[in-house]
Amino acid sequence: MRAAAWRHDRPWSWCARCGSAACAGCQGGLAGAGREEDGPATVVRLGAHDGALRRWVIDVKHARWEAMGERLGALIGEQLLACGVVSRSDPRASLVPVPMPWLRAHARGIDHSAVLAAAASRATGACVVGALGQRLVGTQVDRAGRDSRVAPGEARARFIPRPRARRVLAGMHAVLVDDVRTTGATLAESARALRFLGAARVDAAVVSVAE
Repeated sequence: MRAAAWRHDRPWSWCARCGSAACAGCQGGLAGAGREEDGPATVVRLGAHDGALRRWVIDVKHARWEAMGERLGALIGEQLLACGVVSRSDPRASLVPVPMPWLRAHARGIDHSAVLAAAASRATGACVVGALGQRLVGTQVDRAGRDSRVAPGEARARFIPRPRARRVLAGMHAVLVDDVRTTGATLAESARALRFLGAARVDAAVVSVAE
């Protein structure tokens, strides 16, 4: 990271609602919560999905660069603390990795969101809760250099609760953890699933945001 002369963004130097550096639809959202029914209340990020950060995200996922995933996850944890989204060792905070279909995780040999969440957990003291599973639906096809996501209309019923998830998350503060926010459809659908399970508040933390 030093060799690449990269530094993560300053806390809340982006739109808290969508995670973009500047968003015409969310003006006034900087350092403020969004409308929870539309997705996560806030989105915490490390930076824009370009340059060195984009290369690292791709290599974590496609080249199984777990060590970099752990480093980025630790930075996510530090950013969550710096932004005040979680406090250290908060017993009500849970980190929920956005799941991959198990066939895809098996084929890649790494579950990148789980790696990120585990490292963020070590940095914050918040527990990791694997609350959701994901079905492989539609035509979710990876494209080199891009985070693959289906269109918003196809996202229905992708995420399913895992056993005992409702009991663990009821009344809790859940923070979704993923590598990239693209359209926001995946985070929105995941957030709705967590609220259905009883989470009192849902935020999100990502490595990068496509702008």
